[in-house]
Amino acid sequence: MIDYTRETKLNVKSAVEKLTDDLKTNKWGVLSVIDVKKILSEKLNIEYDDYIILDVCNPGLAYKGLLINKQAGLILPCKIVVYSDKGKTKVSLYKPTVALSTASSLPGYDELSKLANEAEEGLKKVIDLQ
Repeated sequence: MIDYTRETKLNVKSAVEKLTDDLKTNKWGVLSVIDVKKILSEKLNIEYDDYIILDVCNPGLAYKGLLINKQAGLILPCKIVVYSDKGKTKVSLYKPTVALSTASSLPGYDELSKLANEAEEGLKKVIDLQ
């Protein structure tokens, strides 16, 4: 499974706000917020469900990864999506361990795997707060 997904009782906007606060409390930051619904409406005149993509980063873990191998940046930052699906709000993480598994030939892979596990466990804990 490539994702870790949980349902929340919050609407998408509230879930993004709470998630952003909880990430900050846990040493993560939101680098970018992509409002897919807004983009599809503006660019293609298409109506779509609420769908937000968050690029998130833990600077300490990212720095450690880059010290191991600068190509670790190819899988940074981590992705979380918050979206509406049939009236329910879901928060979904693209697992860092899965992202890294595509780069098994990178020098330092074993050390990077430990960091990916640490990132994944930390992000799962934050998602479980939603």
